[in-house]
This record gives sequence, C-alpha cells and structure tokens, in this order.
Amino acid sequence: MKRLTNGLLLLICIVLFGCASTPNIESDYTDEFNFVAIKTYYLIPANGETYEGQAGTSLDEQRLEDAINNALQMRGMTAVARDEAEILVSYHLTSKDRTRIRSYHNNFNYYGRYHRRHWGAGWGNDIDVDQFTEGQLLIDLVDPNENRVVFRSIGKKRVRKSTVDEKVESANLYVQTMFADVPGW
Repeated sequence: MKRLTNGLLLLICIVLFGCASTPNIESDYTDEFNFVAIKTYYLIPANGETYEGQAGTSLDEQRLEDAINNALQMRGMTAVARDEAEILVSYHLTSKDRTRIRSYHNNFNYYGRYHRRHWGAGWGNDIDVDQFTEGQLLIDLVDPNENRVVFRSIGKKRVRKSTVDEKVESANLYVQTMFADVPGW
C-alpha cells in the first residue's frame, strides 16, 4: 500500500512539474516555403537606436540573440551577411502588465443552526485578483527574396524575478521550442 501511495505521489509530481515547464508557444507557417533547404541565415538586430547615450541592445535581447544563434548553428546553419542569407530571422521582445480576475462560488451557507432569529441560506463568493507582467517573444522567419514572413512563432510567459542563469535557460528553452515547430527542422 505504501508503494502504491509513493508511486501515485511521484506521478502527480511529474505531471505537475511537466505542465509547469512547458512553454506556451503558438506557431504558424506557410506550406509553400522549403525550410529543409535553408543553410544560411541573417539575424536582424533588434534595435539600432541608442538609449541614454549607449548604442546596442538590452541584456535580455543579447541573451535571445545568443540563444537564436546557438539554436540555428546547432541545426547546421551559418550566419552570413544579409544579402547572402537564405532566411532572415527577426525577433521582438515585449512585456505587458496583465490583470486576471476570477470569481467563483465556493460554499453554501446555512444560517439558523444555533440562532433561531437568523434563518436563511446563501452562497459564498470568492474573487481572486492576480496582477502580473507577461513577457512575449515573437520570432519571424522572413523569405529575403519575396520579403514576406514564412514562419511566425509567439511565446508567452509570466515574468518573475530570476537569476541570470535562469534567464539564459529560459531564453534557450523558448527559442528551441519555437524552432522545433519549423517544418523539417
């Protein structure tokens, strides 16, 4: 009996942790493009503008660029100049404040059990308000010959405080999962 209980507990933990670590990804692509033949790419810089006198990208954007380059190079692709690339890779990183409100009935109240003057019944209501920041990563693969998007993947995640290693791991996980949806990759 103890073995069955431990096994059931282990199964529940695996299911819960498995669901928690799966990235929330939506992808779409055109059937007309041959993704298998791609050997070279060009990563379009996220932003060439300056902020506070410094040119460049944010730390999160740098992590994403590293993750994208690593993922594509692991697939045997080579980074080249824009005019030599067979595919252009573009990404956008945004965040948005969100509020989730849930209302549900959770119990039935019966009055009058101990106090004869107060008879009645009613439902109890609970309202949960959850405010959080949601990050969104969008990756486009663009056909440079026709200048049109041939693949788009969007990943969403609740943004929490995390260490540098967790940020790098999350960027790699999302990019790998998004590119796994490309046909033939």
